[in-house]
Amino acid sequence: MDNRENEKSQETGLIDITELLMDYLRIFRRMWAWVLILTLLGTGIFYIRARIHYTPMYTASATFTINIQKDQQGLGESSGTATYFNNSTAEQMATTFPYILTSGVLRRKIAKDMGTEAVTGNIKATVAENTNLLTLSVTDQDAGRAYAILQSVIENYPSISEVIVGKTNMEMLDETGIPSMPDNPKNFKRNAVKGAAVGFFAAALWAGILVITRRTVRKEADIHKWMHTRCLGTIPQINIKRRSRETQQRLLLTEPKTEEALQESLRIIRNKVEYNAREYHLKTFLITSALAGEGKSTVAVNLALSLAQTGHRVALIDCDLRHPSDRQILGMEEGVGLGEVLEKKAKLQECLKRAEDMGLDRELRIVFLPGGAVLNDGSELLGTERMKVIIEKIGELVDYVILDSAPAGLLTDSVVLAQHADAAIFVVRKDFARVDFIMDGMEHLAESRIQIIGGVLNGV
Repeated sequence: MDNRENEKSQETGLIDITELLMDYLRIFRRMWAWVLILTLLGTGIFYIRARIHYTPMYTASATFTINIQKDQQGLGESSGTATYFNNSTAEQMATTFPYILTSGVLRRKIAKDMGTEAVTGNIKATVAENTNLLTLSVTDQDAGRAYAILQSVIENYPSISEVIVGKTNMEMLDETGIPSMPDNPKNFKRNAVKGAAVGFFAAALWAGILVITRRTVRKEADIHKWMHTRCLGTIPQINIKRRSRETQQRLLLTEPKTEEALQESLRIIRNKVEYNAREYHLKTFLITSALAGEGKSTVAVNLALSLAQTGHRVALIDCDLRHPSDRQILGMEEGVGLGEVLEKKAKLQECLKRAEDMGLDRELRIVFLPGGAVLNDGSELLGTERMKVIIEKIGELVDYVILDSAPAGLLTDSVVLAQHADAAIFVVRKDFARVDFIMDGMEHLAESRIQIIGGVLNGV
């Protein structure tokens, strides 16, 4: 039993990691523009910075053999002992060199020789391990000055080091002369590549932070976890090659290209809606979402069609007066609708559309009240007694009323409209709205005390 639980836990962990990687790749692809911008920005910054701050540095150096003078060696010493002392002396000279520089004695002598107040170059001494080879080097922005400083170091250093290590002979083996090439040749391309890598890494890191910190609804379990309600079903992501605006908008259950993909999903959602309607005596359903673009209008239209296909009498009312889109989804031309009826500019019977008016099978018992002209503020009209009367009149003709409302997380229209509905269905697009936005929308609906029977996960 324990082994089965462990295997199940490992499988769950593997699934979570896989989903995390898939989410990362999806977000990374989604922010490709920012990836490009940051990569180009890093390339430009590093390239310009390299050009502005580029300073050529030249190094002049000379290598010597260090030998202690014979009067210090002693007459009885062997050649091996002399070699040891020579090597040791070279090491001492290299070791004490930084202290001599720090004390300023050598720098003052060099500055006096060159007739300057201070020495600008970087001076150092190194010794090859287990040898008596000492190398003096000077690095400066000016090649000629580096060589001049080196010559002054060669002339003054032995006399200063004599106090510490005794008298020595420095025999020059090699010197560079005045350097002709800088130690750091121009390579702005490398800086540009480095900048591009930094920019790309910053974008990748940003995507990773978004995956970890950006809480969105990604699977059915998240609806219960974050929204504290049941999942009525999922709607698949449908990708169709579109050639015109009409086919772009008609993502309908009745369309041959989408029927197979939507049929099973809508059947599951429809059955749960019918169950809730029977169990809790519900008739009027409010369809909303947290943000625009989550597909709540497409879900509302297709839910109404699915209910009508089972023989129910259904009414679909586009109550999103600020952005009415149900007419476009159904492929209908613009015209008057709910807004004009509420403003008493048109009669209800003139605006109601039957199945044949929508290009559907005339046997479908469905009526549709479009939204009409765009209104900047529709909440006042939706909260009137006239709106209540319209819903009641239409409700007398049908078994179900579907109200397509504006996003609850952005506007108060849904809260106002909720007083005329029996229950609400919350549409959530996968990995789209942040959980806090969704919760804000649900809290707004909760203020009207409407029953939220569940959520629909769109774009799976």
